[in-house]
Amino acid sequence: MVFDHDLLAEIKSRADIVDVISSYLNVIKKGRRYVALCPFHDDHTPSMDINKERQTFHCYVCHHGGDVFTFVADYEKITFSEAVKRVCEIINFDDPRLHKHEVIKPVDVDVQTLYNCINELQKFYEYGLQIDEGKPALDYLAKRQISREQIEKYSLGYSLQNGKMTISYLQQKGFSLKNIEDIGIALVRSSDTSDSNAGRLIFPIKNSNGQVVGFSARKMTSGDDAPKYVNSPTTKIFKKESILYNYHIAKQSAKHDGYLYLVEGFMDVFALDSIGISSSVAIMGTKLTDKHIELIRRLNVEIRLCLDGDKPGQEAMMKIMSSLDKAGISYRVVSLPGEIRDPDEILKQDGEEKLKVFVKTLVDPFNFALNYYKNISPLETVEDRKKVISHFAPMLIGIKSKLEYEDYIYKLADVTRFNANAIKNFIKEYKADNHDKTDKSILIDEPKYEGINVSRELRRLACAERQVLELMANDKDAIDFYEKNIGYFNIDLHRDLANYFVEYASKYNSVDVSMVMDYISQSDNPNKGKLLYELSAIPLHKFQKHELDEILNDCLITINEERTKNYNRTNIKLALEGKSPAEQARLLDDYIKRTNEKKAK
Repeated sequence: MVFDHDLLAEIKSRADIVDVISSYLNVIKKGRRYVALCPFHDDHTPSMDINKERQTFHCYVCHHGGDVFTFVADYEKITFSEAVKRVCEIINFDDPRLHKHEVIKPVDVDVQTLYNCINELQKFYEYGLQIDEGKPALDYLAKRQISREQIEKYSLGYSLQNGKMTISYLQQKGFSLKNIEDIGIALVRSSDTSDSNAGRLIFPIKNSNGQVVGFSARKMTSGDDAPKYVNSPTTKIFKKESILYNYHIAKQSAKHDGYLYLVEGFMDVFALDSIGISSSVAIMGTKLTDKHIELIRRLNVEIRLCLDGDKPGQEAMMKIMSSLDKAGISYRVVSLPGEIRDPDEILKQDGEEKLKVFVKTLVDPFNFALNYYKNISPLETVEDRKKVISHFAPMLIGIKSKLEYEDYIYKLADVTRFNANAIKNFIKEYKADNHDKTDKSILIDEPKYEGINVSRELRRLACAERQVLELMANDKDAIDFYEKNIGYFNIDLHRDLANYFVEYASKYNSVDVSMVMDYISQSDNPNKGKLLYELSAIPLHKFQKHELDEILNDCLITINEERTKNYNRTNIKLALEGKSPAEQARLLDDYIKRTNEKKAK
């Protein structure tokens, strides 16, 4: 689907590229520039430059570039058309033209049937909590200080003791045993099929859109060997590694609050909700996966880690911190000295005020990790101690305050048992080793043209063509000059870009790099990735008329000179083909003499 030019222009007028990319990445302001860790390669120092004025981005390292639509398309691995609509969702914009000639994707009937089945099951579970048999489960929730409002908000339920009734109910609604098995609750015995959640309190698990996809079921009786919790198995609609409990609610409030609490279980989510914090998600006892990271990253808010204070909880916290560090996500840690209880326990035992104090006691990752290595898991070997210093080195070289730097050095010395001066020397060496790598990606003022893969003989021509292209990207008069005086470029990539500029200018009587990018993105050009990068690397310039004319005429002279040289070089190569070495030497000598005579004139 090709979108109308005016529609794309209107979307771009509303969708600031810095804001949109910030919904995916941690964007840093550097003076008038914006930079971020590039998500399209393994980036450790910000090498993606975001041009707010031109509404483009590009990476100096992996040569990825484009506009707001290109970024979303490449980041989410979706088509250009899908990216346009995704940007509109992000900025909360809609227009009938977005849906014109829209091809409606066929619904996966099997998946939709499973959703319909599990939705009916959810209703049945909610009904079970309201009848007499469900009263013990309701009493349990009241004992755990879960309010009626929360029961409704989180769609809690109860599965009847007679699991056959669940199966019968779903069959009466038109679902087959295969459907019931495929949503993960069928307990098949030799004589019948029953509900694997029978007699349990039900906690529905919903995906990021709020659709129920699975359940966690807690037993209500004691004295047997059955597990306390039974969780849905992996199904076609439920994959635990891509689900964060309560994300569908938290994503609405987190952007307003500016933070997201990451806790262990749903009881902790309920506890935070009780004190007015709805921006929390639970990992449900699993490790933080790449898919979880992507869900978190989209919110572009500070993450507040709030796992149990016991040793397993602290170990899990360190692993999650490592994942967040690698993903470049900003976070702090909830940590109160001596407190090993989880939020739910604090609320039940000490009340709301104590929990409020606890969740607001935030420490930076550095201090948390130092405390962990000092009190929870002391460093045993010299190699482990070295690894800790190497881990913190990138953070230490970025500290501006001398007092703060000294404080961190001595804390690190205390934990690693290395001499403070030895650590300082290590940091100096680390900084020297990484200086060039850091400076190149962060301190460049303007995108620099690195040239293209051409022979040495054509480099002067390529540079002149590139100069004209930069002028064409900034001024329509340069496009007119190109059409009238140059006509074509010798370098394929330059020729393609010039043709796009000419075509765009002829239609809209203007030049707009960002809009030309959309022109290219919607084309079937096999080199569109290279074209978009070259465009994104062109700096923004404004010239006076006489300056523009002077530069263009100088470039024209260079281009004509180089074309003549290239023509002569081609002819002499053809003339030398098939000749003997002696004849080749004579022809070359004659060519050089004639060339020198022309220069002398």
